[in-house]
Amino acid sequence: MAELKVHASTAIIERMVHSDDSRAEFSARLKKALEYAGQSGRGEGARLARLARVTPKAASKWLNGEARPGHDKLMLIANALRVREEWLDYGKGPMTSSESAAELPEGVSPMPNRRVDDMVLHDTEIVEDDGPLRPDEVELPCFREVEFSAGDGRTQVIENHGNSVRFSLPRLARAGVQPQNGACATASGSSMEPTIADGSPIAIDKGCRHVIDGKIYALDHGGMLRVKRLYKLPLGKVRLVSDNADEYPEEICSLMGEDAPRIIGRVFWWEVFD
Repeated sequence: MAELKVHASTAIIERMVHSDDSRAEFSARLKKALEYAGQSGRGEGARLARLARVTPKAASKWLNGEARPGHDKLMLIANALRVREEWLDYGKGPMTSSESAAELPEGVSPMPNRRVDDMVLHDTEIVEDDGPLRPDEVELPCFREVEFSAGDGRTQVIENHGNSVRFSLPRLARAGVQPQNGACATASGSSMEPTIADGSPIAIDKGCRHVIDGKIYALDHGGMLRVKRLYKLPLGKVRLVSDNADEYPEEICSLMGEDAPRIIGRVFWWEVFD
């Protein structure tokens, strides 16, 4: 009987050690992801708490290797920091979907971050400049709402309309987006706060129109440009979910029929305001 108790105690201790190792390894990956996204350094716990919509104490436990987030929070963190969920959760595969330098466009080199004190400075993603395009830039068309010529207040979502935005080619490459499939728009309203603020520029992959549960998409819904998380349902329907769920309840829509929302593409980047 005493021997059985010893074996049982040893097994419990081993499980605790493995659990501690798992939390510590997750913490290391989380810190690496924060650095990759330019969110590391002083105040990273508070920034992580805002991204995951948890208390600073919960975020601190993740960073210190004292706990791990649940699946829903893990998905939020991975999306916000632009890293693969499987890598963040288990350490499997590459950190990002396109992190190999070989995947960058010809003539474009990886752009390392430059650290100054506790800040990480990233190369500009959206470039406001009227000069000639650099080799590592591309002009992306813009989606916007415009009124029909009849002037009856109805709107339609159109691409470009004479506007374009310069965007970093390395950012497109890291996100796995072909330049010809890239586009930009401006988020309007508070439905996706705190993830995407009102007036925040967003970048869209028009080559990704299939629904991946929990990802953010830009929609043309009856002439309105909308930004929502999508979740698949049977019979060709989807859930439209806002991050600001208290003010904007989720909707269920069919993807078929004249009144169905049209998926413009997946939102793979947005500007973060503090």
